[in-house]
Amino acid sequence: MADLLKNASELIQSEGFTGAHSLIFLIRYAFLAEKKSLMKLIGNTLEGLSGLEESASLVYAYAEYYKAEKAEFCLPALSFLIPRCRDDDPMLLPALAKAANVTGDERFLQLALIRADECDEPALKDAPFVALGFLELYRLTGDGAWLDRAAGLGEHIKENFRELFDPSAAYDMQQPSPNSATALLYDELSRLTRDQQWHTAREVQNRLIAMLADRYPTRVAFGLNALLADEFEAKTVVCMFPGDEIPPEVRSLQAYYSPLTEFIAVPAETDRTRYYLLKDGEMEELKGI
Repeated sequence: MADLLKNASELIQSEGFTGAHSLIFLIRYAFLAEKKSLMKLIGNTLEGLSGLEESASLVYAYAEYYKAEKAEFCLPALSFLIPRCRDDDPMLLPALAKAANVTGDERFLQLALIRADECDEPALKDAPFVALGFLELYRLTGDGAWLDRAAGLGEHIKENFRELFDPSAAYDMQQPSPNSATALLYDELSRLTRDQQWHTAREVQNRLIAMLADRYPTRVAFGLNALLADEFEAKTVVCMFPGDEIPPEVRSLQAYYSPLTEFIAVPAETDRTRYYLLKDGEMEELKGI
């Protein structure tokens, strides 16, 4: 945990800071983990930000921070930045909807609705961003049609996952990659619907990201996303294996799954090694490991 906080702090203060979207993940982590000192550092950074390209990701970050802290400096920042966002910015819809959600500003809502109408059949690479926008509109309006549209895009992404997931595009830079946006989407769907399929999808996506994250520098938001997503909900994996000696695949599972996952190895009368995710006292078998 100490290393995670140190890396996060370095990310914010570094001249090599890779994009405003990193702050989105940091704000969520600091809020959920009740890290007040980190939240204050993020606020100081946002209040004094200069030099970053004006982007919808930055709008989303200000809205996320306002939701968590009700910091007044966020409101004029949103009004200033939104008209300056590029029309082709993939984060524009979720940023507009998030801004409308936290401020109640009707102007932002109307812009989000216009944008949503233009995103009826998005390209696969844009689908995670569009779906995140639909989820924000669902939160704002309570209209289940937005949730259904977001879930439909989530299904489309799962079905075409091999085409979407691109390890060579792991560097998020000024925008989140579709890889990171998909991780965020599955996490949101899991929390909003409590549907097991989205919980499982989130676990798989986070595992894939965690497998790649250690190849990239600390200051890349792709790796940061993998670490922080693991902190949102603690995991315990139970490994049941035949005999008394722990097989090599169980020993190597931690590096494969996530460095932050707790593992319990249990000898059992079975003809093969089995893995289960333990949550709220119930176990779900993990397939494909």
